[in-house]
Amino acid sequence: MSQNKQLDVDTLEESVKNRVSQGCLDRLYKKIRPYERGLHLRGGKFLGIDEPGWHIQIPFVDTVIGVIVIERSGTIDSLAAMTADDVTMDVSLLYTYKVFDPVRYQLEVLDPEAIVDGFVKGTLRDVVNTRHMDEVMHSRAEINHEVMTILQEKEDQYGVKFILVQIQNAAPPAEVVGAIKNRMVAEQLQEQAAAEAEQQRTLADSQFYTAQKQAEGEAYQTTKLAEAQAEALRIILQELEGKGTLGEQYIQVLMAQELRQNSKWIISNGSTMPVIDFGEIAP
Repeated sequence: MSQNKQLDVDTLEESVKNRVSQGCLDRLYKKIRPYERGLHLRGGKFLGIDEPGWHIQIPFVDTVIGVIVIERSGTIDSLAAMTADDVTMDVSLLYTYKVFDPVRYQLEVLDPEAIVDGFVKGTLRDVVNTRHMDEVMHSRAEINHEVMTILQEKEDQYGVKFILVQIQNAAPPAEVVGAIKNRMVAEQLQEQAAAEAEQQRTLADSQFYTAQKQAEGEAYQTTKLAEAQAEALRIILQELEGKGTLGEQYIQVLMAQELRQNSKWIISNGSTMPVIDFGEIAP
């Protein structure tokens, strides 16, 4: 029993020694991983950049800050931005960048990731402000290029290099979409009503044209019939001229027949004469 307690004590002492030894090594050496660069500070003063590998540091005096320099990503899940035609758009964006100047990125900027994220948001909002809604929705490649160009102008200031900027989604809010749909429906109904009205006008014009032509045709036929009857009567009178009593009797017979078939006659010697109504004359 005492032997087991002795073994436990020895194991505990060995573990403590190992931890102390490891702690001393950690304070004496600093490992910089392949995707990092180390900012070596001594007493708060920057000494230089440590490349990947093991580096000696003075315990309690030196500090090494590891800065990730490989490509990293950032996202803007939903950014409300006003377009040039006063429509609020919800825009989401994916961007990637990497640190090329770890000193400026880590030591000259407070909370660098938040600064970069805020700069990307501000740039995206400014670009959307200059575009109409249709452009924001259908010209994403142009907007991506414009945003990237503006971001690249500030790379040296923040010690980063932007790799990719890509709009993931751009759409009006739900209430704006509903208002747009209602307006489109109203416009379609208005266009439909205008088309129906135009169709009715065309039909009315066609019916009027048909009736007009029909009336003109009937008037033409009536005129031609009257001219033909007059010409026939003229020829008859011309034939009866000089026939004496026989001619007069034939004319009286013609007049009697016409009087039986017509209620009104115009008797004229070439000038306008009043209408003589025989309809009420007793036979």
